[in-house]
Amino acid sequence: MFFSKKIILVFLGITLAMGGIANATSAAESGELSVTLTGNSTLVPGDVERVDVAISNSLDTPKIKSATIVLSYDENMFTLNEEDEEDGLLRFDEKLKKYIWRDDTFYIPSHQYASKDDYIIQNPYPEDLVPNDGKQEIVLSITAKDGHFLDSAAGDPIVSFTLITKESSLNMQSSIQVLTDKTVLTDLAGNIVTDYKTASVDVLVALPKEIYIVEGTMRPSFLPFIFPINTGQELNALAYFENGDVFYITDAATWKSSNPAVLKPHGTGNVQAVGLGTAILKVTYGSVTGEHEVKVVTAATAAKLNEEPQPYASIIRSDVKPEKIKIIINDKLTHTGLLYNGTVYIPIRSVSEAFNVFIGYDPVKKLPVLFGSPITQSRNFAGTAYVEAKNLPSLLGAKVVKWDNKNKTLYLEYNPKKEAAK
Repeated sequence: MFFSKKIILVFLGITLAMGGIANATSAAESGELSVTLTGNSTLVPGDVERVDVAISNSLDTPKIKSATIVLSYDENMFTLNEEDEEDGLLRFDEKLKKYIWRDDTFYIPSHQYASKDDYIIQNPYPEDLVPNDGKQEIVLSITAKDGHFLDSAAGDPIVSFTLITKESSLNMQSSIQVLTDKTVLTDLAGNIVTDYKTASVDVLVALPKEIYIVEGTMRPSFLPFIFPINTGQELNALAYFENGDVFYITDAATWKSSNPAVLKPHGTGNVQAVGLGTAILKVTYGSVTGEHEVKVVTAATAAKLNEEPQPYASIIRSDVKPEKIKIIINDKLTHTGLLYNGTVYIPIRSVSEAFNVFIGYDPVKKLPVLFGSPITQSRNFAGTAYVEAKNLPSLLGAKVVKWDNKNKTLYLEYNPKKEAAK
């Protein structure tokens, strides 16, 4: 069922260590009681939003024994039923005589709350408190049994559930919010608690800015994939959005091969190398297409071509002082690099900006960040991050044309067609 595949995509997106995916508009400060929502900040039309609900407190705040949490969402952006599908998020419960979230679209992520002997967590159910206001509500009911209380101080959500973005919600932005006037928190003594903070989720529905085809969970590479003939490969479609969010859209995209006699897609992300030669693999979502060159060769040739490329070297120097070199991009002098111990180094930020590619920075790892991932092979010279010239083809798609050792000049070529997808 397509819905189940889309849920898997959301989980993959959440697990990407690229930042900017899960968000809350305002997290409660330490030491404050809070009801917090977190989820995806960007989705594509028709995808699912997984919302995590947490109640956080500290030693100085009331211990919450039970909670009825009411959430509100924009019915113009979200729906409970898939378009063109019979299955939706809800099922009718004969005992309760009302619709509730299906068991496979409602989760208890933490082992702490999974025990029915310690906690009672009912499936969320829908409400429409004010008809025709463009909003729909969700009601969650959570109760701790004797000796326990509700607390997500460790960061674990108590409840997670899903919503579906409408196919017509492209370029819409809205929030999923806690309705404080409808939410009821009760402490261990049975008192109603009204002094708490909330954090909502801002969601943008948009098409990606770029789509890259990647192997597994690897970062995007501009080098051709080298596949041995008669082998199957698992690939992913990685989407990048204007606001910096990054996640997989493998199952939601359409996959095609320019040469099915060489490379044949099966389903979503599964390809089969069926003949020797070259093919362009294309993945499309909406009006955005990403593509990657694939070369299918014999097993022996694949092993040789997939070897680590050798560094660009000239002479081995005995001193440790880097020597400045010239960098020529598309026959124009643009930047200055370094020659150090026989290896040519490129200033990654300034060169990438010439290609209209943004380089970020990870202050914890103290590394430059490209396409959401730290560049671990970078090297710092006098406060500037450099990478070896051999890594430019895979990192940025630039071609190293030649190294002029006499004039200490590196010639690069950048194909402006790469910019068409940006």
